[in-house]
Order: sequence, then structure tokens, then C-alpha cells
Amino acid sequence: MPVNAEPVRADAAGAEPVRRETPGAEPVRKETVGAKPVPRETSGAEPVPREAVGAEPVPGEAVGAEPVRADAAGAAPAGGALPDDTVRHSTTASGVSWITLNRPEALNALTPEQRERVIALLTDASADPAVRAVVLTGTGRGFCAGADLRGAPDRVRERLPGDVARTVRLGAQRLVAAVLDCEKPVIAAVNGTAAGIGAHLAFACDLVLAADTARFIEVFVRRGLVPDGGGAYLLPRLVGPQRAKELMFFGDALSAVDAERIGLVNRTVGEGELEAVAAAWAERLAAGPTRALALTKQLVNDALTSDRTTAFAAEAAAQEINMATRDAVEGVASFTERRTPDFQGR
Repeated sequence: MPVNAEPVRADAAGAEPVRRETPGAEPVRKETVGAKPVPRETSGAEPVPREAVGAEPVPGEAVGAEPVRADAAGAAPAGGALPDDTVRHSTTASGVSWITLNRPEALNALTPEQRERVIALLTDASADPAVRAVVLTGTGRGFCAGADLRGAPDRVRERLPGDVARTVRLGAQRLVAAVLDCEKPVIAAVNGTAAGIGAHLAFACDLVLAADTARFIEVFVRRGLVPDGGGAYLLPRLVGPQRAKELMFFGDALSAVDAERIGLVNRTVGEGELEAVAAAWAERLAAGPTRALALTKQLVNDALTSDRTTAFAAEAAAQEINMATRDAVEGVASFTERRTPDFQGR
């Protein structure tokens, strides 16, 4: 992605209400933004012209542009604490952790500091028994427009062989792995443009909801780059190799409706309904048997790389582990007693 892309005007995102960050409070439903919906593009064989992408610039995934430091290439740059409000976090009373990217003026292009904060929040959610589901979303007109390298400090030494690969491993790949490895179900509430690593961040989530104005863009080919952040791993598993190649070879902007049609999105909803639907789904997951959901997630994520014998053995082992949980005992008891189960996530 170009480092010198013009930033999006801050006033375009100002109409959106700010969610209260009061711990335990239910998330506030967003109001419908007055902007006209972005015309939907299809994922056909013809590449989308550069000007058809829309007025807002989409920061690219300049894999090699991240600063290389002698001590740890690829790690977040030193100096300067992350402002608290660039990644908002709140947890509802029912155990839903909301992680919100909040740089609407940059379409929520992700800085290294933000990336590390999201990874830490996902890791904490995975280990915290009080957290039972996670929602990942953004403010303004962008979900996440890729990695923002415009504010990166100058490189302090010449790039050496291995530096770029290390940057990818320690950066984008760690972020996507944190979503895949989180032991709680993660919902992506895609409120706008998801490009590059932003698209892969959404695709790594267990469930994907999208506003009808959202777009997904495999922007790498437009910059002459190879997809990173697990794109070549995720897309073939979601839509098959032929469709994955079409998206990655052409870099067309894919509308939310078309993304749902080909299986990248679970459900497309109106822009003003997105937060309410995400909250409803998250509340249902939070009321479920948390450990059973975690084991199910692991089984499904591993299914496409396992043979039948391995998959069956993993399934039997998961059932054995799960039967020792309180929720499994409660589930069986509620069935025999003909009542609604009261799962506690243990």
C-alpha cells in the first residue's frame, strides 16, 4: 500500500455516535450514517479500475516498508505510548468483549501499536473466564483499510535478507493467529472498507457480519505485492482455490452482498442495524457453553488440514475433555429435566 496516501477527511466520520466505554454496559446501537451507500462492485473477471474504488484512499500492505530495527525487525516501533482511544475496549455484564478500532480519519488503517493492542486484548479474552465472546469492529466508514505505515520512523539500517519475512511473521501473521487461536468465539462486525490485512482480519473471525455498505479488497496485487497476513491460507478454505485466485489476482472491490453470496460473510445487514445484530449474536454466544464452543472452533479450524483418522481422534478427545466441564453436566441435566440450560462458561 502506498505510504503517501492522502488521509480521509475526519469530518466524514464525525456523524457516527461514539460508543460509551463503561465496563459492563450494553453496547449502544449505531445510528444510520447519512452518507449514500457505496456502489457495489462484483468480483467478476475484469479488474476494477483504480478510480472505481471510491474517493477514499485505501492504504496498501507495504510489507517491506515497516521500519527495521537492529534489535527486533518487525516489532512495534519504540517510543510513544498508544493513545487509549485508538483501540477502544469494553466488556458487557454478560461477558462480551468489544474491541473497536478508532481511527476513522484513516479508515482504521492499523498502526503497529494498535496491532499489538488488539493481539493483547484477544490473548486476554482467551484466558479470562469472565469473557465469553468477542466482537471486533471499527468506527467511521472503514473496518480496517490495511496496515498504516505512514507514521513509521525511518529505517536505522539497511534492510537485510530475512527482515521482511520476520516483519510479516511478527506483525500481520501474529494478528491473524491471535484471532484464530482465541478460545472464545470472535465476531467481525464489518462496518465499512476492509482491505489487505483488514480483510484478512475479518476473514479470520469465526462469524462475519457486514453492513451493506462494506467492501472487501485484496489490495496487494495493486501494489505489486504478495498477499500476507494469512490471506493465501484463509481464502481458499473459505471460498475454494479458484475464487481465491480471482480475488487475489485482480484485487477487485467486493461488495458485502457479493461477499455473502460466495461465503465470505455470514450475513449482510443494513448499516444502521449492524451493531444491534452483532450484539444479539454475541449475547447468544456468551450464554452458550464456552468450553464446548472453544473445542468446536478448534476442531473446525483444523478440519481442512486433517485426515479422517486424525479428525475423528481429535473429535473423540474433545468430547472426552468437554464432558468434564460443568456446562456439559448442566446441558445433560437440563435435557433430562426438560428445562432451559443455564451455562456458566465452565
